[in-house]
Amino acid sequence: MIFQHPDRFRMVILCLSKAWGGLEQVAANDAVALTQAGIACRVLCIKDSPIHRYLLSRGPVSCETLSQPPRNFLDFKMRALIKKWAAQGVTLLHTHQTSYLGSLTPWLWFQPKLALVVSRHIMNNHNKRGIFHSIIYRRVDALIVMSEALRKNVLATHRIRERHVRVVRLGLDFTQFNATRVHRKSRRSEWGAEEDTVVIGLVGRIDPAKGQGTFLRSAARLVHDFPQKKLLFVLVGEETVGAESDYLASLRELLRVYDLERKVIFTGFIQDIPEVMAALDILVMPSRQEAFGMVAIEAMAMETPVIISSAGSAREIVGNEEYGLLVRPEDAFDLYQKLRRMIEGPQERQEMGKQARLFVTRAYDVQARLQKTLEIYEKLLRLRR
Repeated sequence: MIFQHPDRFRMVILCLSKAWGGLEQVAANDAVALTQAGIACRVLCIKDSPIHRYLLSRGPVSCETLSQPPRNFLDFKMRALIKKWAAQGVTLLHTHQTSYLGSLTPWLWFQPKLALVVSRHIMNNHNKRGIFHSIIYRRVDALIVMSEALRKNVLATHRIRERHVRVVRLGLDFTQFNATRVHRKSRRSEWGAEEDTVVIGLVGRIDPAKGQGTFLRSAARLVHDFPQKKLLFVLVGEETVGAESDYLASLRELLRVYDLERKVIFTGFIQDIPEVMAALDILVMPSRQEAFGMVAIEAMAMETPVIISSAGSAREIVGNEEYGLLVRPEDAFDLYQKLRRMIEGPQERQEMGKQARLFVTRAYDVQARLQKTLEIYEKLLRLRR
């Protein structure tokens, strides 16, 4: 369902983050898809942030910028923006960060025709059923999550009507994520991997929650147990902008301690994710907790077998392990065992990769995501008229 008169519908997507991870990429790609569908969509973001630079490079999406993120509660700059947007005919706001609801909802009570949609990207470990959060979420028209596991988490920790929490699966463009259109050898050659090298990768920002330390400890044991096997371990990603942690330095120290300098590559950020996934033989995602593994379905779309943390929505992604393997979070020995199985079973890797692609093309199509999102928007706009 595409709007009959998309030119009459104006919306703002809010993503006020300085990072460039799954949340920011989803917000950016949704904005691009909505704009291409003819929706008058603009994005409020931080000036010169990764999402701002990305959207400028994509062309048609309009951006409105702030120099600094707003306060988490009663931010008067947000009040001025909301009044301006309402006067300009904006009818829907969609924020990808729940942390700013305290600066949105107080002013939206004075704008009854302006619908508010919230996307929640991470699991909540706090009780948000108190009076303060109840008042905030009472002004939310729809809360969108990407999996059933995250929906259950939201309903258990928030005082919000069940019908307001909607599952909209993430989506990929399978013309872009298509192994037949990507040359895997060029990236492997850049990394120094030969044809018979087993390349095992972890893609994600450098952060303790992503499990890079667990990955390297598993790598050390695999290198010890397979001295004749050509193994290469690749970490794709960079630290969050402005991070004060010395986590990357501690990972480099692990390389020295385990004598892995010639077996591990830190690539930094790489834009071409389909090429990265095609170059890998196995993708691992040993995160402490993930609401949803976008990286996993990107790998699966490229027929690369995955080993992912059993936390969060993992079973919705790999089923009964016919589309990928599960590993206990932060368990280096369990990851070692699953990797050993994959290294010793090239035929299993190949078959699992093919089945994984078939599954994700059915379940995670970008056009299906756009369709369902627009259906939610249209229903809310009818209710807010």
